[in-house]
Parts: sequence; C-alpha cells; structure tokens
Amino acid sequence: MEIKDDDGVDVAKILFNNRTLRKLELEGNNLGPKTAKALSIGLKHNNALQFLDLESNSLMGDGEDVSGLPDLLKALESNKCLLSLNLANNKLENAIGTQIRRMLDKNHTIIDLEIGFNNFTLEDTYAIQNSLIRNKAMFDAERLKEWRERKLMKNEDERLHALYLKEQSKKEEKRMETETKELREHQIDAKFKKYIQDMAIDKEL
Repeated sequence: MEIKDDDGVDVAKILFNNRTLRKLELEGNNLGPKTAKALSIGLKHNNALQFLDLESNSLMGDGEDVSGLPDLLKALESNKCLLSLNLANNKLENAIGTQIRRMLDKNHTIIDLEIGFNNFTLEDTYAIQNSLIRNKAMFDAERLKEWRERKLMKNEDERLHALYLKEQSKKEEKRMETETKELREHQIDAKFKKYIQDMAIDKEL
C-alpha cells in the first residue's frame, strides 16, 4: 500500500517521542514536502534514528510550498545521530544538491548518503563525496578510540582482578600460617602438660 504525503506526516510524528527506533524505511511511496517538513521537526527532537530511507518518493512535490526538504536538510546540520540517508530517485534539482553540500559542511555524522538519479552538478556531487569521506574517517577514528578505551578498561579490570586474587592469596597464606602456629603451640602445650603429669606420677611412685 502506497503511503501518501498526509500519511507520511503521521509516520514522521513517531520520531517526536520515540527513543528506540533505529531504522525507518519509506522507499517507493508518494511522500512529499509535508512529510519532509514533519521529518525535519521530528529529527530535532529525536536522538535515536540512525538510518532513514526516502528513496523513490516525491519530496519536492508539485505544490507551492516546497520548503519541506530544505527544512529537513537544515535540521540535519545539527543532527548528531543519523548515519545513513537515502534521497535517491526523488527528481531533485541543482539547488538541493547545493543545499546538501552546505549541510555536510556542518554535519560530520552522516557517513552514507545516496543521491543517485537526481539532477546535481558534478561540482556538488564531488564536494558531497569528499564530505562523506571526511565523515567516515572521523567515524572510524572515534570507533578506534572507543575500542582502545574499552581494551584499556578491560586490561585495568584484569589487572585489578589479578591484584585482588594476589591479596586474597596473601590473606589465605597468612591465615594458614596463623592456624599452623596456633596448632603447634597447642600441641606443645599439650605435650608439656602431659610431661608435668608424668613427672607427678613418677614422684608419687
């Protein structure tokens, strides 16, 4: 069933309060400027969505108000969560290509952006590709940093665990030494008492 523009607005409202949705696929519908505008508002409130697929829709529409997609791109300038955006096959013109290029000047989070089958200039397309390469390098560097931090934390946990076991081993060794000493003292005391008793018996005899 094809989702039309007014229905797309209702779908976009899911983003307003949802904190668990990671992927939203809306490919091959009849979504237009209203949906794009609603998505722009939703993404300002949402910090969970990472993948948004809007391929093969009509995001610019044919009406008078075509500000929806530009509003969406404007919202993405400050978005820090979305990683993948598909705008392919939406019959987008040069002006949108330039706006996408400007958006990526400020957005350093998006690493996957599909823009095929639109009408963008080679200059804008090249600039967009370079921005995505930059973003991917930053993404990989951050993941590597996180991996190293996790490894460092793991090594520290293992070191602390080994230290704890060593301390426990020392405590156990000390406890055993104390018990052995007490046992020896008890044995010596018992032998001495027996010796005294034997001496007393011999004296009586």
